[in-house]
Amino acid sequence: MRKYLEEVVRILQANSLHRTTINWVAFKQNLLAEARGANTLEQAYPAVAGALVALGDKHTQFYGARPVKGPEIPPAKQPPIYADEPIPEDIGYIRIPWVVGNQQQLAVYMTHVQARIKAQDKRELRGWIVDLRGNMGGNMWPMLVGVGPVLGEDTLGYYIDANNTRTAWQYEKGKALLDGDVRAETAPYYTLKSANPVVAVLTDTLTASSGEAVAVAFKARKHTRSFGAGTGGVPTSRSRFDLSDGSVLLLTTAVFADRRLVPYGHSLAPDELLRPAEVVPRAIRWIREEYQAKNYVAGPEKR
Repeated sequence: MRKYLEEVVRILQANSLHRTTINWVAFKQNLLAEARGANTLEQAYPAVAGALVALGDKHTQFYGARPVKGPEIPPAKQPPIYADEPIPEDIGYIRIPWVVGNQQQLAVYMTHVQARIKAQDKRELRGWIVDLRGNMGGNMWPMLVGVGPVLGEDTLGYYIDANNTRTAWQYEKGKALLDGDVRAETAPYYTLKSANPVVAVLTDTLTASSGEAVAVAFKARKHTRSFGAGTGGVPTSRSRFDLSDGSVLLLTTAVFADRRLVPYGHSLAPDELLRPAEVVPRAIRWIREEYQAKNYVAGPEKR
C-alpha cells in the first residue's frame, strides 16, 4: 500500500504544473494519513482522488483500475452539440464542436469542418464567426486543423510547464504541429479566398479545455475580437500516467499561453461580456464595422 502511494507522489512531484509551490513532505504525510485505514488499493483510491485537490488545478483526474463498491453510477452522457446560428450571407459562420474519437473519426471531423468553411467562402465576405460555445474539449489538434483556414498559418500558442519550458503550437498547410511535430492533418486542405479575415470568436461557460485552446489560439490575432461569457477555466494541458495497478492519472502538466506568451491558467474573459441573446447580433455588427475600418486603412489594393 505505502509503495503504491509513494508511486503516486513521485509522479505528481515530478510532473505537476504547480510542483514547485507544493510542500511535498506534507503532501505525502497527508496522503498516507488519509489512506491509513485502507486494506486494499481500491480502498485507497478515495484518498488519492482527494489528495489531487491540493495540487491547485481543476483539470487533473484519477481513474482507479477497479471500481470502488458503492451506489451504481449511470453511464456518462456525451455533451450536446449546439445547432448552428442563422447568419447573414455577408458573414461566414463555423461552429467548432468538441471532438474525441479514433483516427478515422478525427479525420472525418477535420474534413467536415474545412468543407463547411469552403462551402461558405467567397471574396465578398466581411468576416467570420467562430463559435466555440458548448465546446467542452476533447482533442485540440483536429479542432485547430478544422478552423485552420480562418485562423491562418502561424504560431498559435504554447504549452508552458512549471520549469517555464515553452512548446509551440502551429498551423501550416492543413497540419497542426507541436514544436514542428505533426499532431493532426487533413489533405487536401482549404485556403481562404481572402487571407487574414476579420474574426469574431464566441465563448461561453461550457467552452473548456481543448475548446479553450482554440480560444487561446485566436488571442492576439489581428482583426479578432471575442464575445459572450467567460470560459470554463481549465485552459491547461494534461498528460497520462499509468500506475502499477492499472489506474490512470490524467495530470495537469502545462498551462496554455497565446502567441505573445501570455499564460491563461484561468477562465478566459471575452472582450465583450454579453447576455446570450446579444452575442450573435453584436458579433455581426462588429465584423461589419471592423471590415470597413480594415479596408479603409489598407485600401482595396492592399487587401
